[in-house]
Amino acid sequence: MMRSLSAATLILATVLTACAPSTTPGGPPATAAAGPKTGGTLILARAGEVTNLDPHKVPAFTSARVFELVYSYLMRLDEGLGVQPDLADSMPTTSSDGKTVTVKIRSGVKFHNGDPLTSADVKYTFDRILDTKTAAVARSFFTDVDTITTPDPTTVVFNLKNPNAALIAYMAHPNTGIVSKKIGDANADLSKKETAIGSGPFKLAEWVPDNFMRFEKNKDYYVAGQPYLDGIRINVVPDESGLTAALRTKAADMAIITDAKVARTLRSESGVTLDAKPSLSYNLLFVNTKRKPFDNIKVRQAIAYAIDRKAIIDAVAFGEGEITGPIAPALTNYALPTSQYPLYTRDVNKAKQLLQEANAGPVSFTMLTQTTEPAYAKDIAQLVKAQLADIGVEMKIETLEFTQWVDRWLKADFDMAPGLNGGGPDPDFYVFRYFTDDGNLNFVTSYKNPTSSDAIKQARATTDVAKRKDLYATAQKELVNGVPFIWLYVGRDYVATLPTTKGFTHLPTGSMIYLRQTWLDK
Repeated sequence: MMRSLSAATLILATVLTACAPSTTPGGPPATAAAGPKTGGTLILARAGEVTNLDPHKVPAFTSARVFELVYSYLMRLDEGLGVQPDLADSMPTTSSDGKTVTVKIRSGVKFHNGDPLTSADVKYTFDRILDTKTAAVARSFFTDVDTITTPDPTTVVFNLKNPNAALIAYMAHPNTGIVSKKIGDANADLSKKETAIGSGPFKLAEWVPDNFMRFEKNKDYYVAGQPYLDGIRINVVPDESGLTAALRTKAADMAIITDAKVARTLRSESGVTLDAKPSLSYNLLFVNTKRKPFDNIKVRQAIAYAIDRKAIIDAVAFGEGEITGPIAPALTNYALPTSQYPLYTRDVNKAKQLLQEANAGPVSFTMLTQTTEPAYAKDIAQLVKAQLADIGVEMKIETLEFTQWVDRWLKADFDMAPGLNGGGPDPDFYVFRYFTDDGNLNFVTSYKNPTSSDAIKQARATTDVAKRKDLYATAQKELVNGVPFIWLYVGRDYVATLPTTKGFTHLPTGSMIYLRQTWLDK
């Protein structure tokens, strides 16, 4: 589940890295004085497989990182998480009433099959995202869009029903890759390798599920001179413990790490560099408020009082994490201190009292737990089970492979489930889709709260930072008290590389977009 930045008129709450913004169209410059060298195939190792290749329908991080290689985006994030034009040739312009956003796109861009990319393809992409039949992951980001017009082949105009402070940021979201209208019209299903034809830096050449994906350089890529690599091969390992061996033996040039245990091992591995950044994603427990016993708010609150977040951080993340509420703590201008939430202080007696008041009888439920994304979900589940036993709640654990878990999650077929949700530098990323009445992921928990829903909608419609701060404060307090999620903590986003892997810019969103400027010093 993943993200981006805010409209040109919105001042960002925080800058999460110390790097200066990019000044080149291709992104941050390579760091080595002698580089970059061209050629070679980079081997990227990771646990977890792509679920399918439709760039608009799949929320999984494993898929999103592939979409960023194959497809292009109107916008991108620089290393300071500032929004920058990408497929757009300049920053979009917004009318004085905030209801018209005009994007000029680069001319001469080609899809991997040689077809030109024009404004018609951009319009087709966003119309597809907005079509409810698509069930697009990013639909809620763009529901303020009324119509999209294309005055000429390089101009796209988004006409809005209401101003949207986060709209331009969402144009950098990994689930907004620009697809070909011609291919989309000819193929109702874009989930197959044959339809994965974008205009991004790499072409998907081969896919052996649960084994590897092989990508070849797009020689017609619109960023001059990039990509530097001839290709990329993504190798899937059964579990993250295998990533250490892959790096140690130089069977991989780079690895994506999510498990803090593996990260701790790699820190002591000579010849491997581990880069860790506070993540914009957060770990949570999804609570299905439609199902008994969680249709009773007092039961949900009792569970929340029984959770010891600090113990979970210490055991699962080895202390590398911060307790979070609905908005990640990195967004210092918007995230309320978790000390303001009474339910965050573990109180076994209070939890037992609430269960008695709920009159729900003996409480028993099943936690639907996945094997990857995150790999430590089973560890969180075991800790929660033990903590809830202290208040007399029986929790069973059902573990599924990730793709099966996603299928159940998409049907809201669970009582409770651990998860890792992506985030971004605008608070709208964290709350709109799940917690507004018409949010496209509201079905996951079925939680309804007019107070928080209205506050989130009003915050999206203004660029006044002070007003947004007040509205998001209201929303956060309501959400924590209502317990549709049990927010746990933000951990670290880890990338491990060999010394011969150069030029990659690590964003705390987990993005792989800057593999286009990565090179091998071999």
